[in-house]
Amino acid sequence: MPRLFPDLEIKDDADLLDLLEGIRNVGIAGHDEIDELAGLIRAKLERYGRRNGLSRMRAKFWGRQVARPLVRAADEMLTVAAYARVCRNRFEAFLIALDDEQPGATDFNIRGRKPGKAA
Repeated sequence: MPRLFPDLEIKDDADLLDLLEGIRNVGIAGHDEIDELAGLIRAKLERYGRRNGLSRMRAKFWGRQVARPLVRAADEMLTVAAYARVCRNRFEAFLIALDDEQPGATDFNIRGRKPGKAA
């Protein structure tokens, strides 16, 4: 099975931050795609139901019922994106806290922050 992210070695904080940003982007793109497909399925089923004798209300009901699991899955993709952002923020806080406790103790290269600067 193909992987969304190839195996990679995380050598510094930028690599991990890029990975987390990639996960976030996959979540957002996945939400957009799945939500669009759910809307398409719902519309197709409503039209098919109307063409085959269902009332407008019943056709809408069944279209929503069939598409609802996909809409929920799309919302979960947004949850993935949000958690990737939370992980990124916590990792940045971890690096700052680690650098404050023992400067140079981490094997990560802390970028975007001057050495020895208090949080």
